[in-house]
Amino acid sequence: MKKKLLTLFASVLLCVAGYSQTTAYDAPDMIQCGIEVFDLTLQNNIVLGNQDPSNFTVAYFQTEEDAINNTNPIPDPTFYMTPEDVFIEVFVRVTSEIDDSYDVSSFSVGWGSGWIGYDEEILQCESYTLPVPEIGNYYTGPGGTGTMLMPGDVITETTNVYVYNEWAGICAAEKIIYVNIYPIPAITVSPLIACDDNEDGYELFDLALIWEQVYAMLNASDNYVITIHETYADAEAGMNAIADQMWSYTNIVQYQQTLYVRVDGGTCFGVYEAPIVAGPCTDNTISGTVTYDADGNGCSASDIPAAGIIVSYTHNNDVYYTFTDENGQYTFYHVPDGDNILYINNTQQYAPTPANYTVTLPEDETAYDFCLAAANPVNDVAVTIFPILNAIPGMETGYLIMYENLGSYIQNGTITLNFDDAMLSYNMSVPAMQLNGSSLTFSYSGLQPFEWEYVYVYFNVMQPPTVQLGDVVTLTVGIDGTSDDNMANNSHVLNQVVVNSYDPNDIRVHEGEYITPEQAEGYLHYTIRFQNEGTANAQNVRIETELDANLDWSTFEPIAASHNYVTQRNEESVEFIFNGIDLPYADMDEPGSNGWVTYKIKPVSDIALGDSMSATAGIYFDFNEAIITNTATTTVQTAASAKDFNNTAFVVYPNPASGSVSILAENLTGEADVVFTDVLGKTVLSTKVSGADSTINLSSLTSGMYFVTLSANGKSVTQKIIVR
Repeated sequence: MKKKLLTLFASVLLCVAGYSQTTAYDAPDMIQCGIEVFDLTLQNNIVLGNQDPSNFTVAYFQTEEDAINNTNPIPDPTFYMTPEDVFIEVFVRVTSEIDDSYDVSSFSVGWGSGWIGYDEEILQCESYTLPVPEIGNYYTGPGGTGTMLMPGDVITETTNVYVYNEWAGICAAEKIIYVNIYPIPAITVSPLIACDDNEDGYELFDLALIWEQVYAMLNASDNYVITIHETYADAEAGMNAIADQMWSYTNIVQYQQTLYVRVDGGTCFGVYEAPIVAGPCTDNTISGTVTYDADGNGCSASDIPAAGIIVSYTHNNDVYYTFTDENGQYTFYHVPDGDNILYINNTQQYAPTPANYTVTLPEDETAYDFCLAAANPVNDVAVTIFPILNAIPGMETGYLIMYENLGSYIQNGTITLNFDDAMLSYNMSVPAMQLNGSSLTFSYSGLQPFEWEYVYVYFNVMQPPTVQLGDVVTLTVGIDGTSDDNMANNSHVLNQVVVNSYDPNDIRVHEGEYITPEQAEGYLHYTIRFQNEGTANAQNVRIETELDANLDWSTFEPIAASHNYVTQRNEESVEFIFNGIDLPYADMDEPGSNGWVTYKIKPVSDIALGDSMSATAGIYFDFNEAIITNTATTTVQTAASAKDFNNTAFVVYPNPASGSVSILAENLTGEADVVFTDVLGKTVLSTKVSGADSTINLSSLTSGMYFVTLSANGKSVTQKIIVR
């Protein structure tokens, strides 16, 4: 009897233990550096604690609701993937197999890399302004040491800048920017004077004297190339240098002409004015100051400089002109000997005192000042706007507003700029303007007669398809003053045509549309071609492509390209970057508008019948939308090694897929369940297939990466697929 009682007591104890409270103990967050795949089952022992694993099941879910309802568990918790730099809450359910009681807890899952990019070299003239980094911060020392630099800081000397980034305290990455600053020499070229004996305004010049003058100002060890040009545009482009006439050049502009000297150091160059003068062989000058008598009591040091006034002198029957600068000052050089009549031109609005001077040279050389009084006082303000940058989709454009007082009285007022905010997004202005919808306003005050000022305005041009090649950007600027007697110059409309660097492009595989199994053991060679058929040079070109799942990514190798480039690859994602390519557009330079890049890669070792490899590239010209190339597909035309369901299970093709996908399962008997899940483990499509080759409609799926799980005969295998 005692033995039976003890047995009953033991049974009661076992029953109490078997029906104790089920607990899902808290597990720590799972944070990884550089690895996107998580094995959630590593948390099993932690969430079970001291509970017997044989009496409990552990399952993982994407939502708390699913965990409570025990629905939609994560299919394969040993291979759970999340996007980079995102923390996702995962819910774990512990369920008792004895009484079905359960408990739910959660933890976060996330991974990152801190990835910044590859080291880069910057070659810049005079200075380099740090842009906003895509990730991380700038430092003067490695590993986030030294002084932190800010976007917008200007680098004026050659140095190394370090971009450092940390993620979650466990990942750190760094790249070095090698900033090379090349100074542009400061050069002032003195006028070259030739004696014009017959006074016809034309003479022979020895331009070698200009060359020697510039050379003497340079450091000869820097190996500069010095050329002389007739126009600034030619000098800037390095074209049409004066060569054969270097020692006997005849000016093409009468009396005084400006040539342009290009000093090219290989990386940077400067362009400098070089005046040549055909005139009497004198060193005579006439100079002075023009002042506006604003208070009507005679000109004094407190009165206003008269800027932009035309001053002339007449010698015999020849008339010479110049303009006063912002300080009201003017100078004539190489004035001929003898009598010269000096005067102010615009005397209808202003009465000058004196009316003129008779300047007899060389004896009378001195300062000749004029005092202006308002002959016909008026109120007159004017405004003009013109572009200082091209309007290119996706890039910054800029405009200069010039406003001036052409009247006789001080002016106060407002400037208004209207723009199309469907095409332009306001960025900034200097001085600052007030934004109100699609209008910008700026109030000015104390604008003196003869004074002019500027406002710089910058916008971002909308990207295609909002703004495209050939569109017209319209801006209207207006000005009002205290009052105005001439309203004709109070507004100005600018219509600027949008230029672009857009062009169709292509990709091809050299081995063709079909390859044999023998060829599949070697490399496939791909070439991506691009051509700029836009209306402006493309400053930067970037090509993006994804390597097919049937290619062995570890064998990827760039071969060559038409221009200097950098290759970046992250798993299947590849970028070819042509920074600073300055690719001409076809109408300007058809041969130079083309570019290409070639790479090679092998198919995977178990490539088989029906397998194909597809390649498509997106090509970015500056900030325009990606130009999507054709898709180049290569298929193995005969069977390679047969695929056993017990091994790789099945083949999904094509991959990437669009619209539909075929599943080849050569050893499948009966039906199989097919489940598509997204990267978060959510089931997005499920169906059944039968037979060796089946087709599944993918029209319900958006573009992205998915996992396909085929389950049959008690076995399941998962593969990755890209849907376009």
